[in-house]
Amino acid sequence: MDKLIVIDGGSLSARHVVDIARFDAKVTLSDDAIAKMNVARDVVDRAVRRGDLIYGVTTSVGAKLNVPLDQRRIGEFNRGLLLTHNFGHGPTAPREVVRAMMVILLNSMASGRLGVRPLLATMLVDALNERRDFNVHVWGSTGESDMSPVTDLATELYADIELSYGEGLALINSSPLSLGTAALASDDLQRLLSSWVITSALSMEGFSANPSIVSAAAIRSRPFVGLRIAAESIHAQLVGSYLLQKDGPRHLQDPLCFRSLPIIFGNALDSFAFARKQIDIELNASQNNPIVSVEDDALVSVANFDMLSLSMALDTLRLALSPVVTSSTERIAKMVDSLWSGLPVGLIAADSVGLPGFNGLAQFHKSLTSEVRLLAAPVVVELASSSHSNGILDRVSLSSIAARRTLEAAQLSESLLAIEMIVAAQAVEMRQSTPLGAYTGKLFDFIRSVVPYAGGSQRVPHPGQLLEVLKNKEFRLDLVIA
Repeated sequence: MDKLIVIDGGSLSARHVVDIARFDAKVTLSDDAIAKMNVARDVVDRAVRRGDLIYGVTTSVGAKLNVPLDQRRIGEFNRGLLLTHNFGHGPTAPREVVRAMMVILLNSMASGRLGVRPLLATMLVDALNERRDFNVHVWGSTGESDMSPVTDLATELYADIELSYGEGLALINSSPLSLGTAALASDDLQRLLSSWVITSALSMEGFSANPSIVSAAAIRSRPFVGLRIAAESIHAQLVGSYLLQKDGPRHLQDPLCFRSLPIIFGNALDSFAFARKQIDIELNASQNNPIVSVEDDALVSVANFDMLSLSMALDTLRLALSPVVTSSTERIAKMVDSLWSGLPVGLIAADSVGLPGFNGLAQFHKSLTSEVRLLAAPVVVELASSSHSNGILDRVSLSSIAARRTLEAAQLSESLLAIEMIVAAQAVEMRQSTPLGAYTGKLFDFIRSVVPYAGGSQRVPHPGQLLEVLKNKEFRLDLVIA
């Protein structure tokens, strides 16, 4: 039986978005949502009858905000408003991103703040449940509404109906592409970080690293929530490991890519907690202008389309991910380097062929890490031209770019994680120090069930085999080794 998610305009979660976008969960509107939309629409109708001047409803928009609209040509204006913002070309969004976008737009309608007729929402429900596909171009949003991408969807979905007062602006003055992409990216990163913390413990065993970094004394000395969670998780994976024995580690102090593991992952977890909180709020907040205030029986001019909070949250995620990937690259470099690891060069036994072993894989890892680091550049520092629309639109949040960069960084990082898992398993098997930890042992067995040990002149395992497993959006490493 298909999972059914009720959309009410106030309780949408990132998990809901993922279930609908990636796993085709069914949706339905709550009775309360339909009632809210009807009440809000009555507010719009009364304002129009009174002759109120309302941006995008009874007047034009942007530089022409003072131009009144001819009530006899409202349908023509709304259709034209979509078309004059529809310049999509270039790459199109993946199916799951378009579906996430549709969910966000539907939830926004269900809140009643847009003031659109329930008809528009029910058509979205039908499109989602019928699994209709739409071509939505990802270029063209400054983050002050996803205008051009939304018109790709709206012009096709609502091609056979006439839009009424304010509905054209309600559609384009929204940011569903940015927010939908952000919800998917945050779900990817949550699973990714959890798996990477676990994998780092196996890397410690492969390197024979000093476990004092996850001791109770180390945790007490820096009382950050994320650090404590990361350190306790790493320690839990290592229970029973040779590393925790008196003569387990090789060095008094390891390179910082190992010694700072709880700090690196702790910072990422703390940053993620902040970003996820912001995203969760934004999922049920208004991104529109104007908004319908039922309490005041009025439409109120706002700047809710400014997605600064979302952009800042996504910038934070990408910045926090950077030390995670750079330290991973350094751990791999140290494990394949015999000077640091004490293991054979390139983590492969000497043979008559003279192959370099895992050094090529380490270089590949470094290449992807460089891309993730470049994607980490914050977008909230960007400055728009103040000349646009006679100076009215004089700043941008670039939230759609922030969201795309975050999703791409997460996708690249899946490959980086797969590579560290492969290298760590190879180092563990070459070191032959036992026993492994209670859970790192299970992780090692899992990796070996997918990729083989590389001995002598055997080919180094291709990361694609393991990456296919990690890319399965239902895969969770913590459950695999539980």
